[in-house]
Amino acid sequence: MQFLDPRNDVAFKKIFGSEAQKQVTISFLNSILEKTGTQAIAEIQFLNTEQKRIIKNKKDNILDILCTDQSGNKYIVEMQVDRVKAFDKRMVYYGAKTYAMQLNKKQSYLNLAPVIVVAILDFAMFPNKKNYKSIHKFFDDKTFEQDLGELAFAFVELTKFTKKEDELISAEDKWLYFIQQISKKDQIPASLAQGEFEDACHAAERMTWSEEELNDYDDAIVRATDAQGALELAAEEGIAKGVEQGMIEGMEKGEQNKALNIAINMLKARIDIKMIALTTGLSIEQIKTLEEEI
Repeated sequence: MQFLDPRNDVAFKKIFGSEAQKQVTISFLNSILEKTGTQAIAEIQFLNTEQKRIIKNKKDNILDILCTDQSGNKYIVEMQVDRVKAFDKRMVYYGAKTYAMQLNKKQSYLNLAPVIVVAILDFAMFPNKKNYKSIHKFFDDKTFEQDLGELAFAFVELTKFTKKEDELISAEDKWLYFIQQISKKDQIPASLAQGEFEDACHAAERMTWSEEELNDYDDAIVRATDAQGALELAAEEGIAKGVEQGMIEGMEKGEQNKALNIAINMLKARIDIKMIALTTGLSIEQIKTLEEEI
């Protein structure tokens, strides 16, 4: 068996954003958001492309996954491999935009449903946090009561999740292990060989993908590689430019210091200020200042 990498944008959408894989997404969201009992998600509806397009702007792609549950709550699920500038702000923007765009003209604010943003990250977004998952909500800073439950954000930093297969206990453990490790396996791991986990493994199996889907998968890899290459090139050019600028500034500073030392020696020899200025290239004002200092 060969499994494709769920961290790939195309693969992630196929596995977690497909109507055929609805129970996979429900299990995944319930585990990440720790929803159990009456709070658990029992049903979801994926929002179609046109509905998702409201989030699209000139800088960002359409959301990976946008769905709603049986209570009307909206869920945005994003898989992000590379760290990008202001990613946290982008997620807040997505959440706020999705929340605001629920209303048409003349509709009541009572029609607004909560929006929960789930971001699975293949980098450390919060380096100072030890835990791999953090859930952010609005709380009263005195009583810690959650009076405003309209927006919430869950960030999962995969680089901090280090459990091995024999250490997997919870559904959350298994989902994160699946995302991290399945593309490295040649068969379905025993811990994932049941229920929605097994369904997700089959969805990631290369043989089940059409030629068109595989082309899209490969194109996503190329785009990611090109983007990373562009960043590396920009960094290299920036370093080279910085070194060159530093050398120029260093030489200029060296010449300046040399001129100052010559001027000081000429002042001590009581040579005329105008002659010193002509010799060193320093201004009359600079030389007079030096004269006062010595």
